[in-house]
Amino acid sequence: MKTIFLTLIWFVCFFSFSQDYENGSIDFGVGAAISVGLQEEVGFDIRLQYQSSTKKSTYIAEYNRFFVKEFENTEVYNEFGVTYNIRLMHWDALSITGGVGYIVNDYKVLSRAEDTSSLFFSTGNFNHAAALKFRGLYHINPIQVFVELNLKSFGKRYDTVIFGLTYSLGI
Repeated sequence: MKTIFLTLIWFVCFFSFSQDYENGSIDFGVGAAISVGLQEEVGFDIRLQYQSSTKKSTYIAEYNRFFVKEFENTEVYNEFGVTYNIRLMHWDALSITGGVGYIVNDYKVLSRAEDTSSLFFSTGNFNHAAALKFRGLYHINPIQVFVELNLKSFGKRYDTVIFGLTYSLGI
């Protein structure tokens, strides 16, 4: 857990300070995650993001912890993702963004299941995949309310909807 959190901070700092021409903000957020393909799966989301000063691009590093309730036992797995989003539409305080990213999780993916694709690879205990992220934001300075849909190349069972709040740290 500590290693994942430190890696998350490192990615956000790297992306935010490697772009000298933009003086944006670093935001922190929390949210709730719901699986689209498996109704018994819920989780929480913790994220750090760097948003450019023009608010046209965002780098997001997020950690998700999911709980799968099956019969009498509960399985738990972790997921880490890094995403680059661009603004697709903006109207007043509402923005729609879309982006691509990289996802890694430690769940035992059953490749023979009907709702699992073959567009991922595994190394040891970890599974690696690509993700498409579509996000709606409503800005209430310094807070943003967000709802996002994550389509992962693991397959339909791993797609998620996340909703929550981000707060601008003013950095």
